[in-house]
Amino acid sequence: MIAGYVHHEMYVNALELFEEMLNCGIRADNVGLSSAISACAGTQALNQGRQIHAQSCVLGYSGVLSIGNALVSLYARCGRVQDARRVFEKIDVKDNISWNALISGFSQNGNSEEALWVYTEMNKAGVEANVITYSSSISAAANTANVKQGKQIQAKLFKTGYNIETEASNALITLYAKCGCINDAKRVFSEAVERNEVTWNAMITGYSQHGCGREALDIYKEMKRVGMTPNHVTFMGILSACSHMGLVDEGLSHFESMSRDYGLVPKLEHFVCVVDILGRVGFLNRAKRFIEEMPMKPDATVWRTLLSACIVHKNKETGEFDARHLLELEPDDSATYVLISNMYGVNKNWISPDDSRKTMKERGVKKEPGRSWIEVKNSMHPFYAGDNFEEPMDPGKNTQWGIEYLEKLAPFLKFYFANISIVNLL
Repeated sequence: MIAGYVHHEMYVNALELFEEMLNCGIRADNVGLSSAISACAGTQALNQGRQIHAQSCVLGYSGVLSIGNALVSLYARCGRVQDARRVFEKIDVKDNISWNALISGFSQNGNSEEALWVYTEMNKAGVEANVITYSSSISAAANTANVKQGKQIQAKLFKTGYNIETEASNALITLYAKCGCINDAKRVFSEAVERNEVTWNAMITGYSQHGCGREALDIYKEMKRVGMTPNHVTFMGILSACSHMGLVDEGLSHFESMSRDYGLVPKLEHFVCVVDILGRVGFLNRAKRFIEEMPMKPDATVWRTLLSACIVHKNKETGEFDARHLLELEPDDSATYVLISNMYGVNKNWISPDDSRKTMKERGVKKEPGRSWIEVKNSMHPFYAGDNFEEPMDPGKNTQWGIEYLEKLAPFLKFYFANISIVNLL
């Protein structure tokens, strides 16, 4: 039952049943422990997963492959990069599930560079990849906008015949859409053997992100025509498309149809989209009333969206009202102070921006430095403004590249950019 719940992604039910089993005095075996750890990975319940990890050690199951794989997935999905790698290295005989757990865990948690590095190491080790390997690696390439490496993975995908799998098609559509290759995304979508809701959503979102609002709405109509039921992700793409096109009435109509036609309860993200729709066209007071009438408490994203619209339309009064709410919710977020400073700046009130920067300094709030990527020998490496590390980056150690190394690369970069300097690069 526990394994069945996990298989159907009913992680909370799985953990509740696991706890009930222990309360009944039944000793867990390797199957129950690995399933419970997988459930913790699904809900990112790190503390509970650690407790079960300790229990598996006490019961003598720590060396079992299935438990090791589950632990790798748990720590990777929870962002514990070093813990995931440590457990992975302790597995004596690694199978493709072990490698996939590390790749997919890193990819899903935003550690995309590490995921691509593990994929490369997996190929060097001669371990056979499967559709999960390719899908997770392509998703990681999409998150870093590394279309070149994504295409290399796609080539292997075609050689192994996994390109007909729906999961692979979905990952490729997302890759090309995120990298701006919208025509390639459309081609993969057209060639997909089978399409599920993820396939349709990936194409709708891709069009929406690149300002192709009309194409996104056309795909949505086609989706409904073939009998596919839209979900929350679908409406995120549709509302975003309406926002980019300034379609206020149509956007509000789609928002209302979520609950009226499909029984979907709008999430906070959908309310943010509606605020963006109203704010972009200058309906700031209407957007403010919409926020005040929301059935749930607005979070910082809602107020930040409205504040950004106030900056565009130079509405200082509503902007100050938004800023007060935003500072109450996120007093330590540097983006809040940057927005407030920009609001006063566009209204030519140059004293208040200085006050914002002074408040940031007094509260110890620091702006996160800008980050860029550079490709060297078919590998992507990040670097930061003001970076002064001397050692080249080892993707497995998650360090940074130094300015000295970038200076050595400057002559090669000049081949692509006329009159470039290392100062301009940073």
